[in-house]
Formats: sequence, C-alpha cells, structure tokens
Amino acid sequence: MSVEQDDARLAQARARLESGFTGEEDLEGASTPQKDFVAACVIAAFSIFAIVLALQWANPGHLRFTHPGLLPLAVGFSLLAMAVGLGVKAVREGGARNLSSIFARTPDADEQGYGVRAWLLMALVVALVILVDVVSFRFRFPIGGIELKLSSFECVAIPMVTVIMKIFWRASWLRCLLTAAAAALLLTAAFRYGFKIPMPGVD
Repeated sequence: MSVEQDDARLAQARARLESGFTGEEDLEGASTPQKDFVAACVIAAFSIFAIVLALQWANPGHLRFTHPGLLPLAVGFSLLAMAVGLGVKAVREGGARNLSSIFARTPDADEQGYGVRAWLLMALVVALVILVDVVSFRFRFPIGGIELKLSSFECVAIPMVTVIMKIFWRASWLRCLLTAAAAALLLTAAFRYGFKIPMPGVD
C-alpha cells in the first residue's frame, strides 16, 4: 500500500471520528438495499438447492433423528428464513428497484480484495468437496472393545480447512492446524459414533 493510500485512510478515519464513529458498517461502499436484495436471492436459491438435496438422501438407519439429511435440512431452512427476512427488509427499503446501481460504481481496492477472497473461498470449498468424493480410503484402529476409524474425509478436510483458516483467519499455521483437526475429529466422531452416520467416502 502506497503512502498516499495510507494518508487517505488516515484522513477518512479522522473524519469518521470527528463526526462520531458508528462502527465498521459506516464505510464507503457499505451494503445497500439493492445489494441486500441480490444477496437474499442468492442465499435463498442456495438454501432451496440444499433442502432439495437433503430430502433426497437415503436413510440407511431408517430413523428420523439419525437421517443423514437432517442437519443440512435444518441449516437449509435456517438460511432460507434469514434470506426471506433480509429480502423483505430490502424490498421495503427499495432494494428491488434500480438494481443496476450495484454495478455502476467502480469498486475500490478493498472491495476488489474482498471479491478475490470470496472467489478463492468458493474455489477451495469446491476443491474440498471434489477431493472428499474422489479420494477414498480408511484405517481402523481396534482399541479394547472400540474400533476407531480414520477415513479419507478427515485426511482431506483437515489440511484443506487449515489452508482456508490460514487465509481468512491470519493466525499461525500451527493454531490453524490444531483448530481444524479438533473441529474435524470432533464432528466426525459425533456423526460416526453418536448419530451412526457414515462419513463421505469409505467409512
């Protein structure tokens, strides 16, 4: 970042402080009703897609509360409800009109950076899903009367989530790795041993 950009940022910060700081939302290029309306439509479409896929999942245990699609279904309905709420609010504020204003203004460097990071996150998530589907193996560790499992899901998810966290969290590699490993192992243990739901791939 150049000295001129630093000076411009300092000047903007001083102006906000002099006028009364209202938080990070009080920035140029903050969300508008039009942006909220478009975001609500995208989230609603994604939610409906997730709900349809969750309803199509087979239930190997034939139990309602251990259905593999139960959690995605709940998340899908939650996202859909939030999208509807955001969309109604945006429409009331005129977000359904003048949608071309979203593309009228040239984005600044910060907005372009956010866009690049958003596309990067989507690419990493897609890569994670593809790798989980393509890579398939498992290890079994019988300990006493319990058979512990380690599948390709954990071995793929842990490094991928570590990279995602390193990019967006900016913590140390070790902290990202430990957090990703703990989250992946706890979640897989809950689904595998608690809900009796097999993980993707060979389980």
